[in-house]
Amino acid sequence: MIFVVDDEPVSADIVAELLQLEGYRTRVFHDSQMAAEALANSPVKPDMLLADFKMPGLNGLQLLARGKSEIQGLKTILLSGMASDLMQGDDGFHPDLCVSKPFPVATLLKSVRTALLSPN
Repeated sequence: MIFVVDDEPVSADIVAELLQLEGYRTRVFHDSQMAAEALANSPVKPDMLLADFKMPGLNGLQLLARGKSEIQGLKTILLSGMASDLMQGDDGFHPDLCVSKPFPVATLLKSVRTALLSPN
């Protein structure tokens, strides 16, 4: 299960659809707070959290850090349109992988496979 979080619905839905075409199960969130609540309360925990950086409320780095603290072994990918966003957070957290927007479909899929196969 991959949680896809992006406040731009079209972006989130496209990413989720691409992942579904590759056989992954996805759950889409357009609000980072709702995604954070699902990480804490959902009976089905994701294997990966894929989030855009710039979102109202929790930004992508904050959300990914929260997910890692809630779910042991959670894989994380940060998506961003600006390389400066891909730096580590204030608390020293950094995602498993960063993907710069816009990205080719093959790059996204390879990043997901790489992150899911990497050791904890």
